[in-house]
Amino acid sequence: MTVLSDEEIAQRLTAIYFEEIARRGFKRKLDLDSVINTYLYIITRLQRKESICQKVEESVKRLEDDLSNETREELFPMGR
Repeated sequence: MTVLSDEEIAQRLTAIYFEEIARRGFKRKLDLDSVINTYLYIITRLQRKESICQKVEESVKRLEDDLSNETREELFPMGR
């Protein structure tokens, strides 16, 4: 499996985005600013997604660490 860089993914998504716009006729004239803005938007979203995934992963690891230090009685309290 080939892993693509954020830039390659953004480039491919930008191309698909504008192909769909052109194919459906939503916008007759595509200017350079539109292409650049779309590319930068996609890069930003990809980086934000990576950041969010990293935060979730760190949170899960902290929770697992906390749970690994609890005793069985703390995890499964018996009714008294």
